Amino acid sequence: MRRVTIGDVARHAGVSRKTVSRVVNRDKYVSPDLRERVEKVVDQLNYIPDRQARSLRSGKSFHVAFVYETPSSYFVISLVEGIRRVCKDAGYELILHETEAEGSQLVLSVLEFIERERLDGLLMMPPMTDNDQLLSALDRDNILYGRIAPGTPQPGGIDVSTTERAAGRHMAEHLLELGHRRIAYISGHPDHLAMSERLKGVREAIAAFEDGDVELDVRRGLNTFESGLAAARELLVQASRPTAVFAANDDMAAGVLFEAQELGLRVPDDLSVAGFDDTILAARIWPGLTTIHQPVHRMGERAAQNLINRISDRPTEDDSPLETRLIIRRSTGTAPDAARET
Repeated sequence: MRRVTIGDVARHAGVSRKTVSRVVNRDKYVSPDLRERVEKVVDQLNYIPDRQARSLRSGKSFHVAFVYETPSSYFVISLVEGIRRVCKDAGYELILHETEAEGSQLVLSVLEFIERERLDGLLMMPPMTDNDQLLSALDRDNILYGRIAPGTPQPGGIDVSTTERAAGRHMAEHLLELGHRRIAYISGHPDHLAMSERLKGVREAIAAFEDGDVELDVRRGLNTFESGLAAARELLVQASRPTAVFAANDDMAAGVLFEAQELGLRVPDDLSVAGFDDTILAARIWPGLTTIHQPVHRMGERAAQNLINRISDRPTEDDSPLETRLIIRRSTGTAPDAARET
């Protein structure tokens, strides 16, 4: 059976081969009516673009990668869902690459991966987004890349960020409104620079608070369930333990919930617990986790779309920070001391 060609589609749709190519490649400047007409013929003829021929004509591989080294699988899954959808619609193959290398070995590992897969570009997430050695090597080799949640923006770069500081402030304000005056914060991985903005927001909220003194106990975490568990073991055995713990991601907050239950503490009656990201985990654990909704899926979509736009010499989308919002569930409640006073 003869393979359906782009010429067959063009002939049946009454358009040029170039127009079919633009529709298949998801060019946003094709009119909706024309796109619908061509896509209808594509479906009727069951046309499948020849990726190899397309690559030879354009000089591109139509391969992009998402490179990560994070232990937070829920966050990665949400990002990948957004990235994969955009890549599929644009006719790009998405390659996932996890690396555990560090220092100069990380740079070597990523560069070898790019050459091996003939990538047109790659997307990264923290902490690689702020690895100066890696970024310098990519710039030196003229490799296109996009950064998700970088700590510091790059002029002209493909960066996708959210309102991290405002989110930290909103969560702290929520806990203060509930009467909490002894608050603990479990920070993220030290190389995840964007997470430091969350703590700045917490400090801003406390500094602006005028209804009594507030104690803030900051402990280091590593974005993992285990590090949240370890921090909670130190915090919750103190004579004057915190009445609320805000963890910089949902994984660590889940560790706090686990340890609280091990110690016989009732959440939220004895202890309020909050997280950040609003991953699938937040709504599936008990009690449901109060958290900051970060539009992770949308972050992946925007990063992928802007990378593909840059590869195709098209304008990138708006790079203003995406909005976060407070999601209140059952893991936070009135502070024990405040409840006794009423």
